[in-house]
Amino acid sequence: MHSITDNYLRAIFESSYLTGKTSNKRLASLLGVSPATTTEYVKKLRQQGLVTNRKYSAISLSDAGQQAATGLMKKFHLCQVWLDQELNLPLVEVAQQAWCLASFDSNLLFRQLNEYLGFPEVTPFGSQVQGPCLYNEGLSPLYDLEDETNFIFREYLSDKKVIRYVEHLGLQLDQEYFLENTDADFDVLVLATKTDKKIMVNHEIARYLYVELSN
Repeated sequence: MHSITDNYLRAIFESSYLTGKTSNKRLASLLGVSPATTTEYVKKLRQQGLVTNRKYSAISLSDAGQQAATGLMKKFHLCQVWLDQELNLPLVEVAQQAWCLASFDSNLLFRQLNEYLGFPEVTPFGSQVQGPCLYNEGLSPLYDLEDETNFIFREYLSDKKVIRYVEHLGLQLDQEYFLENTDADFDVLVLATKTDKKIMVNHEIARYLYVELSN
């Protein structure tokens, strides 16, 4: 079973992906706890040298925190592949159960499972397995794209709410889309498929959809 520290390191890694920083509000939302609770625990992580932040400032993983979080994410992502490939579980179950299974501390188990699965490169959510890292120069959050931009949908957060949202919209990894415009009145991004089907994406969810620009 994962420790509270493990849960926080995962949440900080995921909420600061591609940017290297997150906010107390976003962290609390991912963890499902109050901002006051995250404030207190982040203070403990800072004292342990795992995060860097000051009062009311952005939260970032320290070098030691990144190293610890990366080790956790490698096991988590490998277990996602295992549950998807071998058991064909629904993706929501894949994400939830993989985190439970990834609490093992055996390097031998990791190596043998990795070899058994053929050293997979990506999870069913598009995330890197062998070398997860905070930064990927080729990707951007959909949230940050300018209007009238072509992109390829490459990855998304393996969170229950995000997974269900992506499945509901029918968004497909490695498919090309066009960001027509951002509708501030309804707080959505308006996408179009190659067949000109319109898809409305919630602005907040778009923070956790990661895309690659295309011509």
